[in-house]
Amino acid sequence: MTNYMATSLTHTTILKQSKSLNPRIRALNKVPAIVRLLQMCRSFREVNQLHGQLVVSGLLGRSLNAGRLLESYVKTTQIDYALSIFERIPSPDVFAYNTILRGLTLNNYSYTFVLKACSHLQALSEERDVASWSAMVSGYTKNGKYAEALEVLREMMVTQVPPNESTFVSSLAACAQLRALDQGRWIHAYLVRNRGRISHTLSTALIDMYAKCGCIECAYEVFQNMHHRDIITWGVIISGFAMHGQVQKCFELFQQMVAGGISPNEVIFVSILSACSHAGYVEMGYCCFNKMVHDFGIIPSTEHYGCMVDLLGRAGKLAEAEQLIKSMPEKPNSVIWGSLLNACRTYKDVTRGNRAFRQLMELEPKSGDRYKLAGLMLARAGEKEDAYKMRKFIEENNLKTTRGLSTVEVEGLVQEFVAGDVNHNELREICNILEGLTDY
Repeated sequence: MTNYMATSLTHTTILKQSKSLNPRIRALNKVPAIVRLLQMCRSFREVNQLHGQLVVSGLLGRSLNAGRLLESYVKTTQIDYALSIFERIPSPDVFAYNTILRGLTLNNYSYTFVLKACSHLQALSEERDVASWSAMVSGYTKNGKYAEALEVLREMMVTQVPPNESTFVSSLAACAQLRALDQGRWIHAYLVRNRGRISHTLSTALIDMYAKCGCIECAYEVFQNMHHRDIITWGVIISGFAMHGQVQKCFELFQQMVAGGISPNEVIFVSILSACSHAGYVEMGYCCFNKMVHDFGIIPSTEHYGCMVDLLGRAGKLAEAEQLIKSMPEKPNSVIWGSLLNACRTYKDVTRGNRAFRQLMELEPKSGDRYKLAGLMLARAGEKEDAYKMRKFIEENNLKTTRGLSTVEVEGLVQEFVAGDVNHNELREICNILEGLTDY
């Protein structure tokens, strides 16, 4: 932290400085002088200087001053300083928790601390306001705790605190990741019933939720009912149709977007190239790639090259895929080499697959998933002994491999299942319910 100013600062001195800095503050007689100064700060340097003065004057010990200083550090995106202040507050109130959570989640910072702060904030049940609830939902969602985010939303509704737009956007994102269509539909119905016209931001979140939950028709209906569509909205709906393998619809929407005066960005081309890949449209993929570069002046990123490698690999054009990787201006990442290795597994090209595997080992020497994929390639090609050695190597070195994860929504609750796991607490009951549903 920078050197603090050595001069002592009393409340009287702060008040004089605040008046000289901005005459309009004179009307705010009920606001403490130090808070006024902090609200006037526009840079980290100004906040840091006031921090030093608060320390030498002994005024930092007051919870209001500490909370406002914390807020100022968050506003200037100095999250390390904000955390330092927060951890020195003896008994943080709801304002302090709200502020630090907002700063952490906006800056994708400190996964463990965010979850810890959410837990503490939940304990302050009687003091929570809409900002507190929203901060918790957002914090859980951005850190991958989607089920917890939806549980907080349910608690919020029970306490009859009306959610704000931020709460619903985060909740819809959680529904999308969990494929919790019923809960997403409920949020949509609540918005229609209580808000009437749904905002652009919420409409875009609904489109994303419906598309990822497998209901592309509902996503398109929301899209068609929107009065204004920006590049993000177009990207979400095109990505949704790409996810569902409807390449022709992606191109139809693309043409509508361009005709409406909106130029496509890098993200939209990733979606279209991905759709071409899953549909096996090699020539169309090449056409889009060239159009992106020559017609719209977009420099291909690693994601675009990855889509093209995947496209060629799925079509069995492994030599072309490898040559494209070699032509990349940037160093290929593990996703691209992994895509080629997977294609080699499918088409039993052990020689080229081994080259891809060696590249992967340089990038991810301890990735159990890469060894597992190489072993599957060898087994598929009939190299049983080498495949066994690969499996043995994974076991002897305790390398972690990703297990398949799926979710199912039953009676409004989302249940997670891991491949090979038969110890789920409610496995028997859920299976009985699902069997009953198949009778209809």
